[in-house]
Amino acid sequence: MDLRTLHRHGWSIAALARKFRLNRRTVRREVAGERPRGYPRRPTRYPLTEAQLAHLQRRLLVCPGIRGTDLHRELAREYDYRGSYPTFQRTLRPLRAAQPQDPVVRFETAPGVQLQVDWKHLGEWPVGDEMVELHALVAILGHSRMPAVRVATRCTHQVTFERLMRCLEDLGGVTREILTDRDPVFCNNSGRGPLLLAEWVELCRLLGTVPRACRPYRAQTKGKVERINREVEESLRPWLKGQILPPRPEVADYDRLAQQWIDEVVVPRRHRTTGRVIGEAWAEERPLLVPIPATIAAQVTGQLRPRPALELLGARAGHQAGDHVEIRPLDSYEVAM
Repeated sequence: MDLRTLHRHGWSIAALARKFRLNRRTVRREVAGERPRGYPRRPTRYPLTEAQLAHLQRRLLVCPGIRGTDLHRELAREYDYRGSYPTFQRTLRPLRAAQPQDPVVRFETAPGVQLQVDWKHLGEWPVGDEMVELHALVAILGHSRMPAVRVATRCTHQVTFERLMRCLEDLGGVTREILTDRDPVFCNNSGRGPLLLAEWVELCRLLGTVPRACRPYRAQTKGKVERINREVEESLRPWLKGQILPPRPEVADYDRLAQQWIDEVVVPRRHRTTGRVIGEAWAEERPLLVPIPATIAAQVTGQLRPRPALELLGARAGHQAGDHVEIRPLDSYEVAM
């Protein structure tokens, strides 16, 4: 367009060739043309076959939010697709509408400092002979981004603490603090401000960690667990739908599949923010975690019967239930003082 405009204003072919460092025949051809030249579209490298395209359309129909990396891995493993991910991404982009992504602000922490925990709804899945609403307790280390996922059918206090203990065992220990949202299983929101529940505070005291609650209406405070929750929605759920379940699956089967997804998909991946392989970063952070006492883990998970309070008090005082204890009048203490 510049060549045609300047030539219309009196520039010669030779002057235009010197100005733009082009051959005079090229300038003459561009000026004489009715419109700017177009370039032929390059042929697509590694085009999708009919079977690959059918698989891609079927997966997008069932799971519209599935990640492109998961689709590329499925095609490479099951349909022998040999194209790189950027090549596949150019093919995938026209097949689905682009979805806007909200920016996420993350606060980096040192190794072994923080663990973020949150519940994630998984939808209806077969458990036994019926369809049941499943929930996933998701925990992630703030430094290495190593996650742990445990599935449950309820989100009560007892179930939450038991599932959290299983996640801590999967990760290898406890961090200095545990960050949660203001869920009723962790906080009492009935008063003027949130108050951590006594059961949650006591469990954290036994584990040697500090409970913390994030600010209200600010998901960025626990952005790491929010990000892995998004991966559970977009990657784990479609991945589970592609697996063969037992005839009568149990919650333990979903726990095993979730751990398999972490080992195959999450651990080998290089994190975009940290730039490190998650498995390698976790191997460095794991020795800095505090081991869980075996007695506490057994009591929370139900493997050991908790000792009643009367039994503990009797052991400390040296008495048994039914013993007669001498009761002194208050005057004797005043005389002694």
